[in-house]
Formats: sequence, C-alpha cells, structure tokens
Amino acid sequence: MDDVKLAYRPPTVEEYSYLRELAGWGVPEKEAAAISIEKALFSICIERGNEIVGMGRIVGDGVLYFYVQDIIVKPEYRGYGYSRLILDEIMMFLKRKARKCSFIGLFAEKDVEGLYEKYGFIKRPDANVGAGMYLPIERLD
Repeated sequence: MDDVKLAYRPPTVEEYSYLRELAGWGVPEKEAAAISIEKALFSICIERGNEIVGMGRIVGDGVLYFYVQDIIVKPEYRGYGYSRLILDEIMMFLKRKARKCSFIGLFAEKDVEGLYEKYGFIKRPDANVGAGMYLPIERLD
C-alpha cells in the first residue's frame, strides 16, 4: 500500500464518527465529537488518496496526564503496520511533552495489548497497581 501517507491533522467529525462506528465504539453527537476533536493534544491520520484509513489521538492536560485514544485502523487495512505508524508518531509527541512524573495511559481493546507492550505499556493489574476501570455513561443516571 505505497500510496498511504501520514497526515498531521485531526480527523473531521465525519471521519471520526465513521472510524468509531467501524470500531464498534458508537457514534457520538456531532457537537460532542467536534469539541472532543478540537481539544485533543495531538492527532494523526493515515490517508490513502482522499480516504481516511486510520487515526490516533492523545487527550489529557498536556503536562502530567496523557491518554492515548482512538487508535483505529479500518479492518481492510489491518496487518500492514499502520497502528505502529500511528503509535510511533504518538510516542514521539509524548517524548517531547511528557515531564517527570507524567502518567501516560490507555484502554486497549481485547487481544491487542501486545502491540502496546512493545512500546513499554504495562498491563493492569500487576504487582503494583490494580485493574484499570471505567464508568459507562448509563451509570451516571
């Protein structure tokens, strides 16, 4: 896939929603997606011609807390190393911005933890920390 290139830009709302839907993560309201995209610390897309085939973002406060977010590659483009291309760029950003005592986190999809372990991420729980947790929005009612 020689015609695939990295684009140092955020996804559009439409691209973001499309990739999230492909990943099975649901489609957020357009306004919420637009705000989230705008507030990301770093975004990168992979394009083939005029088509988006993957993306990744970093969210957080930009000083102490960073979360690797929305690493998505379209199913037909998986297995070509595009997730690694995205993560390589994300890691370069983090090396420039993260400070002593910063926390860099992520929530890995099931069965892809090995990809992140290659970059030094550690599975939870381990001997030092408990399990990662999340709160589904339905539980806020």
